[in-house]
Amino acid sequence: MEDVISSPTTVTNFGGNLTFQPKYHYVPRDEAEVLAILNRHAAGKIRVVGARHAWSEAIVTDDALVDMFHFQHVHTERTADGEIWATIGGGCTLHRALDELARQANATLPALGLITEQTIAGAISTATHGSGRHSIAHYMAEIRVAAYDPQTGQARIFVWNEGPQLRAARCALGCMGIILSMKFRCLPQYSIEESIRRHDTIDEVLAQEADHPLQQFYLAPHVWKYYAQERKALPPEQSRRSWYAWIYRVYWFLMVDISMHVLVKLFAAWLRSRWLVHLQYRRLLPLLMWKPRKLVDRSDRILVMEHELFRHLEIEIFVPARLVRPAAHFVQQVLTVFDGADAIDDAQADELERRGLLGRLMSMRGSFTLHYPITFRRVLPDDTLISMTADASESYYAISFITYVEPRDAFFQLAKFLAESMGPLFAARLHWGKHFPLDHAQIKDAYPNLPEFREICRQTDPRGVFCNEYVKRVLGF
Repeated sequence: MEDVISSPTTVTNFGGNLTFQPKYHYVPRDEAEVLAILNRHAAGKIRVVGARHAWSEAIVTDDALVDMFHFQHVHTERTADGEIWATIGGGCTLHRALDELARQANATLPALGLITEQTIAGAISTATHGSGRHSIAHYMAEIRVAAYDPQTGQARIFVWNEGPQLRAARCALGCMGIILSMKFRCLPQYSIEESIRRHDTIDEVLAQEADHPLQQFYLAPHVWKYYAQERKALPPEQSRRSWYAWIYRVYWFLMVDISMHVLVKLFAAWLRSRWLVHLQYRRLLPLLMWKPRKLVDRSDRILVMEHELFRHLEIEIFVPARLVRPAAHFVQQVLTVFDGADAIDDAQADELERRGLLGRLMSMRGSFTLHYPITFRRVLPDDTLISMTADASESYYAISFITYVEPRDAFFQLAKFLAESMGPLFAARLHWGKHFPLDHAQIKDAYPNLPEFREICRQTDPRGVFCNEYVKRVLGF
C-alpha cells in the first residue's frame, strides 16, 4: 500500500511564504496506489506537491497532499525517421530528465526553465518557460492523468494526446487530476552561442533579437542600464565548445550565483542600506560582470542557473511584445518612486491620475528599494487554454521582480500595485506559479478560454476534489 504520513506534517515551500499542515500526506509508489488515494478521498480535497519551487498557494490543502516522488522514470525511443521521443514521470525533476535524455539519447527538451530542481509536472502545470521559445507545456504531446470517471465517479487513468483536453492539461494548475507521465518530442543535443553586453536602452537590446532569438536580458536598478545575454542555437558544424567554457561556468557560479547574491543579502536584507544597494549596481556590478564574446557551450548548461541557492520570492508579469517598451519605462518610474523619488514623467503621471492610481503610488513613496535585477524573457504564444501566452497573436515578455528581504510586506505592496496597474495599462498577465495578488474578477477578461477550461476540468473532477482556495480565487470555480 502507499506510504502514508497520517500525523500532522508541516509543509513549507522553497520561498518560505507557504506553511500548512495536510491531514494526510501520501507518497504513492505506483499508479494503482494513486487511484486508491483518489477513491479514498473522492468526497474530500486533494492537491499534489512536487519540489515546492512555486510561490503561489497552488499546493495548499488541509486534507490530502500527494507527493509523486517515486514517479521519476525517463524512457526514450527513436522512431524509424530519427525522431526522439521521451516519456517522463510526473515526479521527475527537470535536472534528472535532462541528465537522462543526454545519457540515453544525446537529446534535450525543446524548452527549459531557469531552475532545474522543479518537477516536470509542476513546470507543466504552471507553464514554466525559458526565453525565446514557447513554454515547456506547449511541447507536451501526450499526458497521462489520474482523475475521476464522470459516469461512475471512480478513479481511472485518462490519456490525452489531442483536442481541447490536451490544450487544457498543458497548463491546468492541478485541476484536471494527478499527472502520472508526459510525452515529448525531443531535440538532439545542441549548443548555444552566448555573448553578454551592456546596453543603455531597451531599444538597443531588442535590436539584437533577430540575430539572438534566445536572449534574455536584465534591467539593473538604480543605474537603469540593461545587460543582455545574447543567445542563439548553433548548427552541429559550429557547435565546438569554447575552451574556456568550464572556466566561465566556475566564474558564473562563484561570482553571480554566489557572490552577487551574498551582496544582495548583505546590503538589502541584513544591513538594510539603500545607499549600499545603489552602490552595488552603480559601482560593483560592472566590476563583477565578465562579458564574454561568443562563448559556446551545451544548451542545458547555458540556459539554466543555480537560482535556488538563496530563498527568495518572485512575481512575474507578462506583457505583449508590442507594449514591452512602455511597460519597461513604467516599471522604472514606479520603482524610482518606491525608492524615494517624488515625481514621475508628466505623461505617466497624467495616465495614472486618470485611472485613479497616482495618489496610491505616491502614498508608497520611499517604502521599498528594489535590490535585484529585473529579468525580461520573451515567450512565444502557447497552444494552451490558460497559460500566460495562451491563444496570443504575438509573443509576450515575462518581467520578473524578486525580493530577498524579509519580512516582505513592502514588496507585497509593490507587487500588488504593479499587478493591478499593469493589467489595464499593458494587458498584463501574471505567472500562475508565482506570487499572485489578483483574483478572478481582475484577470478574467485576459483569459477568454477560462469558461471552457473550467468545463473541461469538471468532466474529470465533477465534485471539485482538485480545487483548493487558490484555484477557486483565481480561476473562478
